[in-house]
Amino acid sequence: MIAKNHINSSPVAWEQHYQEIHEEMRAAVGDLALAIVHIGNTSFPCLLSSPALDVMVGVSNMEVADMCVERLAPLGFEALDEGGGPDQRFLKRSSPDSQNVRVHIVKRSGEFWSENLLFRNFLREHRDKALEYAHLTKQLAAKDDPEAKAEFVAEVLRQARSVD
Repeated sequence: MIAKNHINSSPVAWEQHYQEIHEEMRAAVGDLALAIVHIGNTSFPCLLSSPALDVMVGVSNMEVADMCVERLAPLGFEALDEGGGPDQRFLKRSSPDSQNVRVHIVKRSGEFWSENLLFRNFLREHRDKALEYAHLTKQLAAKDDPEAKAEFVAEVLRQARSVD
């Protein structure tokens, strides 16, 4: 495992941390992964904080996803049932120095892959929407209201599709 320094909340620090994680994961899974990308709050340059770095790994099928899970386990990634399902493997690596990493292994040709990239790319191009999203997620951090976030994401995806 790569030795890491404490991550502060700057976008540059998160991007550097993602690059380290990307290299570590690529070395572990090799060409099983068709792509490894940075998603979630820390992938937006204008958002400054998040409790974890989210990474999405695109694979050809779920059998390959299971092989990736096996290869990532020695690096401290634990497979979790939450947020997974038949078309996703969800892993988490917790760290006492606040460098938590969440990994979503999905079919690269699937809906989860395409919608997450569409959402990420739209918010990267529309700072106002990214800031609105940051405000919403900050408000929802204290509440358990996944519907409010889902409604916002659905609206952004509608807007992003209308641009294409």
